[in-house]
Amino acid sequence: MAFRRLGWSAALVVCLLTLSPAPGFAQTAKGAGTEHRQWVEGPLPSRASPPIFQITEQQQFVSMRDDVRLQTRTWLPTLPPGSPTPPCVVETDGYDVVLDPFFIPALQDLARRGYAVTFARLRGTPPSEGMRDLYNMFGEDGYDVIEWVAAQPWCNGDVGMVGGSLLGISQWLAAKQAPPHLRTIIPDVSCGDCYTYLWYVGGMLPGPGRKARPFPEYQTAILHRNFDDWWRERSTLPEDVEAIARRGIPVLVRDAWGDYLLGGNTTNYEHLVGLGNKRKLIYGSVSHAPAPDSLPYSNVDYQVMWLDRWLKGIHNGVDTEPRALIYVQGPNQWRFESDWPIADTHHAQLYLRARVSGTGVSLNDGSLSEDKPAAGEAPGSYTYSPTGPFNYAGANGPILANDQRPDEAHGLTWTSEALKVPTETTGWWYLNFWAAATATDTDFVVEITDVGPDGTSKQVGRGWLNGPRFFSRSNPEPLTPGKVYSFSVQVWPTSYVFQAGHRIRVDLSGSDCCAPVGEDPNPNAARVTVYQDAGHPSSIDIPVIGATAWQNLLGHPAAAGNGN
Repeated sequence: MAFRRLGWSAALVVCLLTLSPAPGFAQTAKGAGTEHRQWVEGPLPSRASPPIFQITEQQQFVSMRDDVRLQTRTWLPTLPPGSPTPPCVVETDGYDVVLDPFFIPALQDLARRGYAVTFARLRGTPPSEGMRDLYNMFGEDGYDVIEWVAAQPWCNGDVGMVGGSLLGISQWLAAKQAPPHLRTIIPDVSCGDCYTYLWYVGGMLPGPGRKARPFPEYQTAILHRNFDDWWRERSTLPEDVEAIARRGIPVLVRDAWGDYLLGGNTTNYEHLVGLGNKRKLIYGSVSHAPAPDSLPYSNVDYQVMWLDRWLKGIHNGVDTEPRALIYVQGPNQWRFESDWPIADTHHAQLYLRARVSGTGVSLNDGSLSEDKPAAGEAPGSYTYSPTGPFNYAGANGPILANDQRPDEAHGLTWTSEALKVPTETTGWWYLNFWAAATATDTDFVVEITDVGPDGTSKQVGRGWLNGPRFFSRSNPEPLTPGKVYSFSVQVWPTSYVFQAGHRIRVDLSGSDCCAPVGEDPNPNAARVTVYQDAGHPSSIDIPVIGATAWQNLLGHPAAAGNGN
């Protein structure tokens, strides 16, 4: 693969340099029933502290609790005489030095806005000392750096953290350790449960993107196929996130639809219970970037406003806005919601049916229906081989960019009738289905697509699952060949409007290979049979926003799902 030849850090640089919104369809109508929600009409003047100060830099090595020394670079603002000591911002980095051009200017900008800013290289990241391992002591080192910074004469004792991807993962791990002087974190495009949402996505095997990680990250992770104590030490699990919330640490979570860490960041946000206005979510359209096109304030403004509020005590309104700010694809417009998940979400349920839809070319060309299946309805089947053909669901963008019909030809599909009104779906989808396999271990890859009137099938969302690890990711048992099981695949969240006249399609196959950040093929060949009868009512759960759309999803008001 090209990314493996480039090397892990160079590959990330390429990714960062080529970020762009998913092409998708042209701007289209809002979902029925959403027209009067809190849509953002345009930008507002910045309320962030301006970058007005000159800065100086100092470098030194700082000893951790086990005497391993980490390199730090600190930028200090030149404040007027008599000014109070400033609060501080920390970023902890486990990447190669080649990425400094992406990180350092933003940190220097924060210093010019009146913050003391420290950039620390985590252990094993040259020139810092210590052993490099996957997330090795990220939490403990983050704690020690925060407490060291808080004790310096140039810091007032109030410390926040910033950074994305690996630098966001390190924030969650540091916050898990409960450093006394940590006041807020801003984990962009990151995960807490990185076993499930990054390395073994849905329990499937790591693919090229993970294999290309620097030694010994992949080499140690692959020794821990199941979720064990080694992973628990390196994870910020829901109970850890809830503990962070109980300590009252304000958290700004930023991510993007289609990003390969979206599932992990979203799950963490949903477990920040009880934080009230101390939590905020901003989700944009540019994969693996913290909403650079956000409105009504820019990405930079939102970060600075959040730090200003919780480190400087400036009441700038960032905590009185609605907690969720999302980019709705289709209308291509930003909108505020009171929180995430959206409180008035309706869950429409469409059943997988054997009736031929006549809209596509696949192994079954099945239908989606509001009516439950009948007794004896025929199942659908596909054959998976570790040598291919493979589907390319892609673990990281671009969604909406490619016509999925070539992949659909060797998988199963179920397609709805044409939608009667524009329909917004925002949230997690779930494919709940009954299946049997001839192998003791097999994978399921789900794609949700928008089928246009011309037949093109554009990906809207995707989800992954390893069969045995659906039941236990720590102690999985082999599947019994031929036994029918009930599975549920979590399709990662999105916000998207299907236009009137378009159709919803569910694709199911056994692979997501071989995207740079996709998953490796399951080594077991299998014949998989999906059941869709009265005794096995397989279905897709769709989070619909807007009462009008939900009640008329397929033009059958009498069968209007199970909204709540």
